[in-house]
Amino acid sequence: MDFLIISTLCSLATAKVSLQSCFSKKHLLTSSDTLFFNALIFLTASVLFFSNISGADIQIWLFSFSFALFTVIFQLSYTKALSIGNISLTVMIVNLSMLFPVIVSVAIYQEALSFTRLLGILLTIVSFVLCMELKSKNLISWKWFLISVLAMLSNGGIAITQKVFGKSSFHTENRSFVACSYLLAFFITLIVYGVSKIKKEPTTVLKKLPCYFFAISIGVTLAIFQWMNTYAISTIEGTFLFPTYTGGSIILSTLVGILFFKDKLSLRQKYSILIGMFAVILMNF
Repeated sequence: MDFLIISTLCSLATAKVSLQSCFSKKHLLTSSDTLFFNALIFLTASVLFFSNISGADIQIWLFSFSFALFTVIFQLSYTKALSIGNISLTVMIVNLSMLFPVIVSVAIYQEALSFTRLLGILLTIVSFVLCMELKSKNLISWKWFLISVLAMLSNGGIAITQKVFGKSSFHTENRSFVACSYLLAFFITLIVYGVSKIKKEPTTVLKKLPCYFFAISIGVTLAIFQWMNTYAISTIEGTFLFPTYTGGSIILSTLVGILFFKDKLSLRQKYSILIGMFAVILMNF
């Protein structure tokens, strides 16, 4: 059952990244475009579970605010990184964030870290280091790398917030948590978007129908993913969930990047993906 949940999470995450990358590479021309597009995503994700907001108490709103803040930073930086960089390598960097909730799982919640899981985590890090060819023509620039690292750090903040919420007495209120979080994320993004309009930066996607189609599709996918992910965090040990989900997402995203986005990987980067795949298999023993 655990493996089925994690497989579903990997599929949803890959679908979200693929849709996001497909749209952002072609249509997001300004920072206002990125803000407007992500505001629509957050609004859609909130609406999906909107009926659960009324029953949320103050503690859930506090968890949601932390989650929303990290989510806004993550979505904006991730969207930008996907728009200018290699999809498979961007996903690889961002998914290194799994180390943060694993450390919390072991240090605070005393969850077991077996030898095979530890070895799998170490191999995932090796995979990350191998893929980082900063002098390679396959990477865009240091700008892309730094934005990807920002996305990684904020994604780590999201995962830790979810981990703490999943272990709290409110973990059964995961629909309320998702709805409140994305409603707050929508308003935060809307405020930042309003500031960008003061600078008179144009929003080129306003009259583009694909913007609304992709935003709604991504929003629905994101809401379902976070609802399942919050549940998974409360029932599956973090030392197993996060590394396995991370490795699975990297494998699927790499395949999508190569098959549909024509990503080009060097021999060294191909080895890094193979090591990442082996790490996932190892962590499932």
